[in-house]
Formats: sequence, structure tokens, C-alpha cells
Amino acid sequence: MAIAVALVVLVGVGDELTGADVAFTLLYLAPIGFATWFVALLAGLALSVVAAFIAAATDVITRPVPLKPTVLGWNFLVQLGVFLALTLALDALKRRLQSEEQQARTDPLTGVANRRSFLEAGKLELERARRHKRPVTVAYLDADDFKTVNDRFGHDIGDMLLVTVAKTLRGATRAVDTVARLGGDEFGLLLPETDGPTAEALLGRLGTTLAEALGREGWAVTFSTGVATFAGSARSVDEMLSAADRLMYEAKRAGKDTVRFEVVGRPAAGDTSLPP
Repeated sequence: MAIAVALVVLVGVGDELTGADVAFTLLYLAPIGFATWFVALLAGLALSVVAAFIAAATDVITRPVPLKPTVLGWNFLVQLGVFLALTLALDALKRRLQSEEQQARTDPLTGVANRRSFLEAGKLELERARRHKRPVTVAYLDADDFKTVNDRFGHDIGDMLLVTVAKTLRGATRAVDTVARLGGDEFGLLLPETDGPTAEALLGRLGTTLAEALGREGWAVTFSTGVATFAGSARSVDEMLSAADRLMYEAKRAGKDTVRFEVVGRPAAGDTSLPP
């Protein structure tokens, strides 16, 4: 904002030095647009008013023959209108782009992150885990016999079930955790700074919470879950997700409605936050 104000003042000085014969209206637009895009809509609106007053003042100062008040007022309103129009247009464009970016990273049905967003978050957490020598856990949840729900009650009920699962997972995890719908009836959890014992305790509570939430709706749906905790740094997010996916299928083969845990790697030397 300070940069934008300084630029408006500089443009005003240039406007005064060059006289009334040179129009500076377009030059005022640059700092106004800068403030709107990088600060906020309110900043752009305020700067528009300031710029319009500066432009009107320089017009009065530089003209050898004073203009009529009605003409000065008209010029002020025209310039203010141009500045405000740019501000509102830029803000609308910014909001549209932000909305499209958010939609590209959000599952449209459940409102949680989609697979793309999950992978992006995983890359960030993996880098953070490497830098700080901290564990990270990935959980892969798959609804058991979800197809029977769609076949028996219809896809609308199936969608409601998925929304309930996503809402329950989001409400039962921390703000720093990532909850994502990875596809169909599969959900992923990214749990930063979560070691093996903590992951077991968390997934135990999550299982109980999910069962209660679905039970209240009369849905007898269970989950097979794979949980991979990386005590050392993983090579990639795909490796983390593949490990959790493998454990999830082991849980399926073991009879469903169960959780498989695994700690991959060893704690870094001197790190006592993880069990040996």
C-alpha cells in the first residue's frame, strides 16, 4: 500500500510539472490497479478517491485560466469514475481467478481437497518433514461395500454418505491436517508431525467417530484403512500414498472394517520423538 501511495504521489508531481496540456489519467491507473490486486478492494477504492483529488488539484494549479466549478466537478467525477471502474473490474477478475483456483483443488461433492490438492500438500509436508526431521503420516480410507449402498438406496444417498464422511473427517482432525477425497469412496488423510503411536490413537478415535456419524443415519458402512508413518524422509508423495494404499488393501483382504499400520524408515539420529 505504501508503494502504491508513493506512486500516486509521484504521478501527481509529474502531472503538476508537465502542465495541464498533458493528460496523466492513464498513469494514475497503474498504482490504483497495483493496490487493488496486491492489497485489497478497499485499498483500490481509497486510492482512486485520493488520485482523483490529486488530479483535480493539479488541474487547478497548472491552468493559466481557471476553469468553471462545474467543469472542474465534471472532470473530477469522470476521472473518479474511470479509477473506480478499473478497481471494480480488477477485483472481480481477481475473485474469479481465486474461485477457479479453489475449485481446481476442491472436490465438488464433499468440499474437501481433491487428489491434486492432496498431492500438492503432501509435497510441502514432505519437504518440511525432511527439513525439521519430523515424522509424517498418510492414511488411506476406503468404504467397504459402498456399491451396495448405491444399488440399494440410490446414488443420492450414496452422495450424502460421502459428504457425511468428509464432514466427519474434517471435524475430527486438526486444522493443519489435510482431508481429501482421492476418488470414488476413497479418502486420504495427511497428518504432519504425527508418529506411529499418535497415528494409531487418532485413527482409533476417527473410526469410532465415523461409525457414530454413519450410524445416526442408519448406514451400516465400515472402512478399510491403511496408515503409513514415515519416521525417516520418504522419496516422494507417491511413495507415501502407495504405502498407505497397500496397507489399505491388506486390511480389505483381512476381512474389511480394520486398520493396518506401518512405520517406514527410522528416526533421524538424535531425534527422540519417535519410538525405535
